[in-house]
Amino acid sequence: MASVPPIDRRRRALLSVTDKRGLVELAKALSAYEYELIASGGTARHLRDHGCDVREVSDLTGFPEVFGGRVKTLHPLIHGGILGKREEDFAEVGNLGMTPIDLVCVNLYRFEDAVTTEAEEATILEQIDIGGPALLRAAAKNFPRVTVLSDPDFYNECKTELQSHGGNTSLEFRRRMAASTFARITAYNRAIAQWLGNTVSQDSASEEMCDERFISLRYGENPHQRAWLELPPGHDGKPNLGSIGLQQLGGKELSYNNLVDLVAALKLVCDFTEPCCAVIKHTNPCGFGLGETTVALERALLADPVSAFGGVFAFNAPVELAAADRLGKMFYEIVAAPDYSEETLAKLRKKKNVRILTYERNVFMTHTVGKSRAFGKLVLYQDEDSNFPELQEWTLAAGPEPEPTQIKALTTMWKVCKHGKSNAIVIGDENGTLGVGFGQMSRVDSVLIAIRKAAAQNLPLIGAVAASDGFFPFPDGVERLAEAGIEAVIAPGGSIRDEEVAAAAQKLGITLILTNRRHFNH
Repeated sequence: MASVPPIDRRRRALLSVTDKRGLVELAKALSAYEYELIASGGTARHLRDHGCDVREVSDLTGFPEVFGGRVKTLHPLIHGGILGKREEDFAEVGNLGMTPIDLVCVNLYRFEDAVTTEAEEATILEQIDIGGPALLRAAAKNFPRVTVLSDPDFYNECKTELQSHGGNTSLEFRRRMAASTFARITAYNRAIAQWLGNTVSQDSASEEMCDERFISLRYGENPHQRAWLELPPGHDGKPNLGSIGLQQLGGKELSYNNLVDLVAALKLVCDFTEPCCAVIKHTNPCGFGLGETTVALERALLADPVSAFGGVFAFNAPVELAAADRLGKMFYEIVAAPDYSEETLAKLRKKKNVRILTYERNVFMTHTVGKSRAFGKLVLYQDEDSNFPELQEWTLAAGPEPEPTQIKALTTMWKVCKHGKSNAIVIGDENGTLGVGFGQMSRVDSVLIAIRKAAAQNLPLIGAVAASDGFFPFPDGVERLAEAGIEAVIAPGGSIRDEEVAAAAQKLGITLILTNRRHFNH
């Protein structure tokens, strides 16, 4: 039986980039940890010109670049080296000369730039990258082993990871880079589809898109605007709500605003493991409560029942019949929960127009859902603002150490505050909100609105806590909170006047917690 050669287990990095920013510095950092650098033709020449030792892809594959570079990295030795999961996988294919690739650094051809310059069609077609997306998808799929870098903006963080992990990277970093990579590929493919769609009959293109990839909504942000929901195909091959973890059990069709508010509500309740209820109006939480659904609902209505009129109610636990009775006395647009009993569902369905939905929690947990915003043909993508590591590492900047009930209250308000529009201030206790102020140009205005909301419901704020999604630029915000009876405040910090704000809090006897991490939501 033929012997299997031992695995050549040097670290390897594959580099194939259009944008050369920061490439040499990254390559030298990788070389310092004894990575073998493998690069495509133009990238290899650039690295050699800057003193880097590099091996060309064609030397590894034994196959030259052909068709003017259209085919260069589409080879089993490249993709096998990326997609192999374990050491034993490579032992099985050792006779094929396949060796592991540990890091893939690729950025795509400048298709978007070619389109905006109104180049000839043949020129634009050459800017549709094939090998690049294939490499990125392969590396992102195998993130448990492979690091993928799709943008030069990530290089400095990668170099820090290499320093912190002895030439390796953390699983959390690889996972985040994989998510960013798939978002980049999605945006790239969308740009290509839009360009191709604009080159055919506009009516036929939009008709085809609506038929195959989009669900038509009742209307957009305003009734005169049309709107569509783009969805992946479900089990039947057609787009449907079930493909994104939603099921509508009753009520009218969903509008654009309904869906925007619904997603905002579900992301908030999924940030909590304890049973809770959130009331959302224009994407802002106008009330939040902890407890079994009936208790949580009443607490969520405490702070601002007027704004709850026509809102979206979301629960992270099955809705009790008593909660359905309470909702039956109100006007609201949507109720969403993981499940309902038959009796509860029958009660809710008595309001014929109310949209009743179930959802899959794992889909809407904020660490699994990305964010994008569209402005005409311009679509912006970013990683989701997920998790709260700062709650384990906060700093006491002023005042006494918080008591256990204050810690729970501060934690709860901090999580709720993340989901309001900046500038955001949330006041409450360990069970829920008492006053909210969102979306103001001045942070102190948000403070005053939150205090006024609580006063309108005759809710005392003595002993309550407050959360701010960004730093206090001046002491006046903390001073107004203290005047209202607030005893503890949590904020990111980061202002040039942090010491002045902390001194004011100390003088007023207020506990001031700084997290060093903000949660803006625009």
